[in-house]
Amino acid sequence: MKKYFWLIILIAPLFLLVPFNLQSQNAPITTLTTVANAVPGTVTVPITVVNFTNIGAIYLTFDYAYSGLHFVHGTPNPALHGFLISDMDRGNGNHRVTMGWYGTAASLSNGSAIMTITFTYISGITLLEWYDNGPSCEYSDGNNNVLNDIPTSTYYINGYVCGNIASPGTITGNTSVCQGQTGLTYSVSPMTNVTGYNWTVPPGAAIGNGNNTNSITVDYSTGATSGSVTVKGVNECGNGPVSILPVTVNVLPVANAGNDVTIPYGTNTTLYAASGGTGSFSYHWSPEALLVNPNVQNPQTTNLTMTTIFTLTVTNQATFCEDSDQVVVTISGGPLTVNPTAVPNAICRGETSQLYANAGGGSGNYTCSWTCTPPGSPPWTSNQANPQVSPDSSETYHLSVFDGINTITGSTSLTVNQFSTATISGGDTLCGSGVTTTLTVALTGTPPWTFIYSDGLSTFTVSGQTTTPYLIVTSTEGIYTVLSITDGNCFGITYGQAIVAVFPVPETPVITWSGNQLFSTSCCGNQWYKDRILIPGATNPSLTPVQTAHYCDIVTLNSCVSDTSNDVYYVMTGFFNDHERDIKIDPNPATTFIELQTGQSINKPLVIEFYSLTGILIKKYTVSSCSGQNACRMDISDLVPGLYFILIKLDSILSIHKLIIER
Repeated sequence: MKKYFWLIILIAPLFLLVPFNLQSQNAPITTLTTVANAVPGTVTVPITVVNFTNIGAIYLTFDYAYSGLHFVHGTPNPALHGFLISDMDRGNGNHRVTMGWYGTAASLSNGSAIMTITFTYISGITLLEWYDNGPSCEYSDGNNNVLNDIPTSTYYINGYVCGNIASPGTITGNTSVCQGQTGLTYSVSPMTNVTGYNWTVPPGAAIGNGNNTNSITVDYSTGATSGSVTVKGVNECGNGPVSILPVTVNVLPVANAGNDVTIPYGTNTTLYAASGGTGSFSYHWSPEALLVNPNVQNPQTTNLTMTTIFTLTVTNQATFCEDSDQVVVTISGGPLTVNPTAVPNAICRGETSQLYANAGGGSGNYTCSWTCTPPGSPPWTSNQANPQVSPDSSETYHLSVFDGINTITGSTSLTVNQFSTATISGGDTLCGSGVTTTLTVALTGTPPWTFIYSDGLSTFTVSGQTTTPYLIVTSTEGIYTVLSITDGNCFGITYGQAIVAVFPVPETPVITWSGNQLFSTSCCGNQWYKDRILIPGATNPSLTPVQTAHYCDIVTLNSCVSDTSNDVYYVMTGFFNDHERDIKIDPNPATTFIELQTGQSINKPLVIEFYSLTGILIKKYTVSSCSGQNACRMDISDLVPGLYFILIKLDSILSIHKLIIER
């Protein structure tokens, strides 16, 4: 079963309803003929075809700019009777031409015109561009099969209508040039109906700038030869007539300044130039101030004291083409010179600098003698040309050089930067949290300083410090030291340490009253007060008052002070003197044991507690009774040597003693 579709061909005021069947035969190649050199008036544009065989239907559409062309009418091929054509204004400055035909299958020879369109040419260059959106450009065969026309650019060829390209006219530019000249300008007046300019230049020349415009620059190589500069206008329809400008390219003269030479210091020489070639030439040498006459072929120099490059310029008197060459006159020897230097010219104390004599000229044989200011102890000297030095302070080094004939002197300075220092001081004991102390880092040297300090656990870097001292505010315990320092010039030396200790505030002691004694709840660090006045030597955990008064206690541990205890008003009612009940410890100091000696037998339990200086309970005994002087012996061989507090409890009576253990 064949597949068909209906093609509606709209050609105002008519339309055709044409059935089409799809097949793979190719459509004819259809070309809108390009028309060149059009002049205002009537122009005809044939639409030609190739492979136009057994064609039964045609539908074609193209657009053009109305500013350049005005549609008049179309004349179809007689073999295509009823071939309709219309022109429509698209409202955007363009017009669209639509053509359609349907009839008995026809075939035409290659190059035949299926339609010849008549336009009125206005001006400029106008593109005739096929419009193909599928059915807008399409062919079918005699059996109504739609023919393949893809790709569009293969089967539908656009055309142009171009105005006449006139002659470019006279080319403006140099007709006699020299090899090696660059940037020469050639131009013609701007042309109408062209999209570009086609230039050619003589052999060995190249267009530098402006190609495809009406003005170009041309560079002539040193091997360029005579020829012509040509130009013609071009557009999409072709090339216009050509304009020609013959150009003579003149060869360069010979410029040869001869071989380089070496002469002694303060003497002169003659420079020699080779002949410039055949013809008449002028010669000029520079720098002119160093020549007796710079405008001769072989000039004499003045007495020279430095190496000089002389430039020769040779000019052809007929063509004025010129070329140049150079010769070097090297000066050997020279006046005795010296330029002492220190490298580097600034060091840190303890570093090394290299001195250089930098002697030159003279005979070339040099004897050097160095001294310095201040001279040092012993005075420093050297006969080396380039000695190394490492002074402790800044110096000026003096050099004397003798070449066997003359003596010359010079000097150079060396700056010695002293070591910077960082000294840390301060330190404190901080009691409780949230308390800080300020440490001071004193700096010497040249700012800015960069230093690293540590608290014993962490390190901290301070960079770009410009003032001294630097203050460290801290609440962290540790041993603070400065690890390293550098200033604007050198590494430095660090000194000192600051110790920050952090301890808790001791608990507030509580005083109790038992018998004729007052007791503190703190084992250590006590200081008793009577009526708020310190009692000298009253530092035990207990106090036996001797007067009626107000008593209180303050505990100090690790330099941290507790709050004041409760106040106890003690009233003296008499003296208790029961010496026979006194308890003594023997021996004291002790080594491996102690004995409790009592004035009489004690038939009640005794509790004996051993405390460290920090109030920690170390050991505890409970003795059921003691009688006689050697009744209660206790082993203390497991206690380490040191000072201990011994608390003896008998009922509600407390007795506190100090014990020293030695080994």
